[in-house]
Amino acid sequence: IVKNQTLVELGCGNGRDSMFFAVKKVNVTAIDQCKNTTTVLNELDNIHSYSHDFTNLPPLHKELDIDIVYSRFTIHSINEKSEDRTLTWIYNNLSKGGIFCIEARTIKDPLCGKGEDKGNNIWFYNNHHRRFLDADRFKTKLKNIGFKIIFFKEKNGFAKYKNEDPIILRVIAEKM
Repeated sequence: IVKNQTLVELGCGNGRDSMFFAVKKVNVTAIDQCKNTTTVLNELDNIHSYSHDFTNLPPLHKELDIDIVYSRFTIHSINEKSEDRTLTWIYNNLSKGGIFCIEARTIKDPLCGKGEDKGNNIWFYNNHHRRFLDADRFKTKLKNIGFKIIFFKEKNGFAKYKNEDPIILRVIAEKM
């Protein structure tokens, strides 16, 4: 990810990652359902932000070249039908050679299986819904859409936080 590229962040949350990329002179479009966050981000250089459900985005204008779509800890927060719709949107709106960067929790995560089973690898635990991805199934889905897998790892060490070190899926996929 280099200066002047265009990056779309799906589910930007507090905007921490969007701000990191913007400081590196990447042109960021940050999308989140929380209007308060997106309003604050719009006051910063190199960020255009708006409030929207990233699983139901309209097609972007063809004159906007998207080099990168970035999703960190968001795909596991949506159901599979929404995931399918989102992956299709990403593929259709990325420039040829563009990349999709993702980090998400998987069924190997220690939290998977804790709390109330909502079905389809969705668990409600500690006041939070999570859908844990089957990494191999997700990889197949990306390939079937048309992505080339550049990097694919499922392991801990990617997202350490305090005493937690969950098993995370990290993927970089290229639009062919």
